[in-house]
Amino acid sequence: MNSTIRVLKGHRSIRRYKRKAIAVRVLDEVIECGLRASSSGNLNTWSVVVTTKKDLKKRLYHLHKEQEMVLEAPVVLTVCADFRRTRRWIKLRKARDAFDDFTSFMVAAVDATLAAQNMTIAAESLGLGVCYMGTTLWSAPGISKLLRLPDNVVPITSLVVGYPAENPAVRGRLPRDFLVHRERYQELADRALLKSFGEREESGWERYRSMPTVLREIERRGIKSLAEYYTSDAKYPKSLHRRTSREYLALLKRKKFWNH
Repeated sequence: MNSTIRVLKGHRSIRRYKRKAIAVRVLDEVIECGLRASSSGNLNTWSVVVTTKKDLKKRLYHLHKEQEMVLEAPVVLTVCADFRRTRRWIKLRKARDAFDDFTSFMVAAVDATLAAQNMTIAAESLGLGVCYMGTTLWSAPGISKLLRLPDNVVPITSLVVGYPAENPAVRGRLPRDFLVHRERYQELADRALLKSFGEREESGWERYRSMPTVLREIERRGIKSLAEYYTSDAKYPKSLHRRTSREYLALLKRKKFWNH
């Protein structure tokens, strides 16, 4: 096992941070590693907005559902799908107009995700902690407005970055044999599927029940399993997914990623 593999296998989401600044050269190194990520056509269709100012972080804190780590961590990186530069370039070169559709959004979203993962690995290798913010998709319109994202630029994910003030254990994943398919996709039988989630169900259920506020919600709602919790109004309600799906689709249309 080399040092890169150790970093990858040791990944943990960090949600508590020391109030310690990140040196400019360290942050620059992390971002430089993002720049080296694979990119479709080498068009580099992503951007990152670096937020360190307290007033802006406070506003991001509210948009990210008031998660304390946004305030604790010295840096928030908002990673965006960005075809704006490319579209301006082809226009200035009087080339055919293009890249204003959903496929282009997907290309840029993949570029942005690859860059985010590169930055995550780099940060962790330098002793920093990172947590991806799923709430970026929930609050994409508000984040776009706050960060003044122009047409053909939309937020994909956010990373809080800083020096860890906690040391959580590495969390388990589903067994490799149930994730890796040889040659063709192999559908699991019901019994095998339940077996694949077995350990995850036990550890996840135990973890959430160990959180006093979550436990109160679980008991108040009569939730009996991890599956029930994940689909409940206390965690990922269907209404939330429907609303954010509509809002994100409307955002793509406003940002000119929906030309048919």
